[in-house]
Amino acid sequence: MKINKIIAALTASVVLFAACNDEEFIKETSYQNDSEGFFQSEMSMEIGLAACYAEVQYMIYGCMRTTHSWMLMGCNLDSFTETSATGNVNWGSMGPNSGYARHWADYMYVLANRANTVVDMIDDHEDIAYTTPTKKNELRAEAVFMRAWAYRVLAGMYGGVVYSEHSSTEARYDYELNTRQETWEKIKEDFAWAEQNLPSTPRLMGTVTKAAAGHYLAEVCLALGDFAGARDAANRVIGGQDGDYHLMTTRFGNRANQAVDRYGNSLAAPQGAYWDLFRSSAKTDGSIASDGNSNDPANKEAIWVCQSDFAESDLWTEGGSGDSWWRTHNAPVEACWAPWLPMGGKNGTREDRTQKNPSDPTKNLKFYIFTADATCFPEGVSPAGAGTPAADIPEAQGRKLAYNLSVKNDSIANRAQGNGAAYGLTNIATEYVTRVAGDPLGSVWDDPNDFRGSEVMIQRDPYLPSGKKWSEVKKLIDERAAAHPDEPNYVLTAADTMNVTPRFWKFSDDKHPSKSTGVFYDCDWYMVRIAETYLLRAEAYLGLGDKASAAADINVLRERAGAKPATAGDIDIDYIMDERIRELFGEEQRWITLNRLTCNPNATYVLEKYPTQNTTSSNYMYERVHKYGFGFEGAPGAREAYTDIYGKTRHYSNFKPHNYVFPIPTQIIQSNKDVKIPQNDGY
Repeated sequence: MKINKIIAALTASVVLFAACNDEEFIKETSYQNDSEGFFQSEMSMEIGLAACYAEVQYMIYGCMRTTHSWMLMGCNLDSFTETSATGNVNWGSMGPNSGYARHWADYMYVLANRANTVVDMIDDHEDIAYTTPTKKNELRAEAVFMRAWAYRVLAGMYGGVVYSEHSSTEARYDYELNTRQETWEKIKEDFAWAEQNLPSTPRLMGTVTKAAAGHYLAEVCLALGDFAGARDAANRVIGGQDGDYHLMTTRFGNRANQAVDRYGNSLAAPQGAYWDLFRSSAKTDGSIASDGNSNDPANKEAIWVCQSDFAESDLWTEGGSGDSWWRTHNAPVEACWAPWLPMGGKNGTREDRTQKNPSDPTKNLKFYIFTADATCFPEGVSPAGAGTPAADIPEAQGRKLAYNLSVKNDSIANRAQGNGAAYGLTNIATEYVTRVAGDPLGSVWDDPNDFRGSEVMIQRDPYLPSGKKWSEVKKLIDERAAAHPDEPNYVLTAADTMNVTPRFWKFSDDKHPSKSTGVFYDCDWYMVRIAETYLLRAEAYLGLGDKASAAADINVLRERAGAKPATAGDIDIDYIMDERIRELFGEEQRWITLNRLTCNPNATYVLEKYPTQNTTSSNYMYERVHKYGFGFEGAPGAREAYTDIYGKTRHYSNFKPHNYVFPIPTQIIQSNKDVKIPQNDGY
């Protein structure tokens, strides 16, 4: 049973019990309308925990169609960015009243309080009878874990944290701000206690285990400079003491019997096992399994997976994404990453001012920006829902568009959509990620044989509705422009091609589990994979000065990917951060990763290479974003320029050193009227 069905299931069981017991049904009972009156049983504690998991699910899924959810994963940093240089995440305009600054603060304090409520109620109600001798501590450990996770995010995103180990029942105006270091020390204790008391296997699908706590304990030990503690915690996860988890190197799941991808590329193990990690509940033969591969029992790499239920019988998916201030019921992860490839109705038209329309000589000739081969299906092909070209576009007559403004259809599944309400592209990778290995301008990929950066996982040259590849069509577009030197409307601009991005098969599928709409991608979100635990241990070894062991851990991942092994001489913090992109692109909580390495005197291996760590001139997160972040060429406003190796003027991201933490939201500062909370530097 997925975690977001818990409340409904538990409530139903309470009703059934009362209905089957006449004496219980007619007994008069007085209940307090507060937590003390509700938390009177093991079941009520589980319901309280379900509310905590629902909060996590909403934060991960609820705002994916905007950039809010993706801030945790490092949007606008060194590996991917939003699609607009002028949005609210524009670092130059980021301030304490920004919704992006408030979002995670608002909900993480709610999560911490929900978790603290469960902790307090378990501690206060000592007379509750639990079903097993260990159940009380196991449930308490889940709540302690959730509290630690909330404060981990708050410390990583805001630095200073208003910390509490107890639930709030009345307004207070005198909270003291804990430093990031102080908060790390507190959550280290929580994750350590949780690891000791959590079960090795999840209570229900989506609940946390010893291994999840051990993983985060390793991470916070790194933040505190306790490298031996980080190594030991990672050892318990990788070595099996915390449960049966290991890197997947054999094919598994719903499409394990598929030898090649849709384009004929080999999916042989061990590389094919990485592809399997991200497959939905759609099977090779088109039938539908009960769940996606992230929840497959054979998937021993998944330590903690955030749930989002898919219901074939309903117009909407159930739960998972929450239903907060926006009516989002499905997880649009595929929509967030799948490119809006050239689709005529969407991308508009141009006029040739040097030629007249043959059918109406009083008007200029019109054409689609990307040519009919980019926007239309071949002549005679008319898929259901395809659009009709404008009547005044001669080159497209007799063909059908791959985009229909009324139903937002895209028959080649370049993006996911729900019930006629499509979501647009949210994220685009930086050029550092999309460039192939060996590109003179630089690339995160250091080996062309690395499966994770191959066309199987990153389709840089996708097929268009006409059946031609983008590279072929782009050549035709350029030839068309060259043939009309007196008409600049034929030339594509940076804005025209912004959404023509690689398709990441890590976040999408060519088969979808919905028979009715055919567009849902229901692979639940990895919060923790053991692959990341290896990278945490590699970082611990770096801190201990053992680069050979660090390389050995990294090579466990690189061997699966078919990449050349790293050597001890390769290993420094930048190599590990690059390897994290190669393995965990888009899925790791990269904001937390880069933040704990920035302006942190405990991170000695960072200071050796980047000794300047401040909020005014330079620090580690700033240097990574400055070097690899997206520059939004042609965007309005002043941006620092540079000249690349080809003599072309380019621009850096406008990320500044103080942006390594968000501003503390205004309402937090103003509501704490009895004790002044200082704003973060630079805001």
